[in-house]
Amino acid sequence: MEWFFKNLEFIQDLAVTHLSISLLSLLVGTLLAVFLAPALSPRSSEILAGLLNGIYAIPSLALFVALPAIIGTSYIGPTNVFIALTIYVVATMFPSVRDALGQVPAAVLVISSAQGLSKFQTLFHVKFPLAIPGIIAGLRVASASTISMASIGAVVGVKNLGFLFLDGFQRKIPEEIVTGILTIFIIAILFDISLWLLGAIFTPWRRKKVLHA
Repeated sequence: MEWFFKNLEFIQDLAVTHLSISLLSLLVGTLLAVFLAPALSPRSSEILAGLLNGIYAIPSLALFVALPAIIGTSYIGPTNVFIALTIYVVATMFPSVRDALGQVPAAVLVISSAQGLSKFQTLFHVKFPLAIPGIIAGLRVASASTISMASIGAVVGVKNLGFLFLDGFQRKIPEEIVTGILTIFIIAILFDISLWLLGAIFTPWRRKKVLHA
């Protein structure tokens, strides 16, 4: 605890960097998944899902290192980490969004069409609201994995909470390593609780169903 309080300001700076890159990757990756899932045909969707599954199987550090050779960015810095994390978020969120939209009851879609709603209106006023629970569930998984994988960015020059692992190991300071683990764990838990609350806010009918059960 003594090490923690002596280095509190430094830990806060690392946490801000960690949060920034994690949030940005989650936001961009989720938006891409939400755009792609309803836009692609079933055939194209299956091909993309298979490709994303293959990419997700690549270890994050390997992808961080490989990206500069592919897209010409610097080997050191946050750009590769952001792009890699965003790809992982898309890989997690795309099937979640696709499946959530696909589970909307056909009867609801027939009623929407009978009421004169266009495909665009049905998507945004019917499908997406009903798909929110599935999307939030996918986002909770994506947030946990993203916050965890972001720490590996410290190996390629991103000074976030992962730096505490490297520095603590090199200098043989167990308190520093434990601080990094606990801080990432707390951030992940707070993210998960926030997303759960967000899902509850946007699906009030589910709360009413629980209360009446």
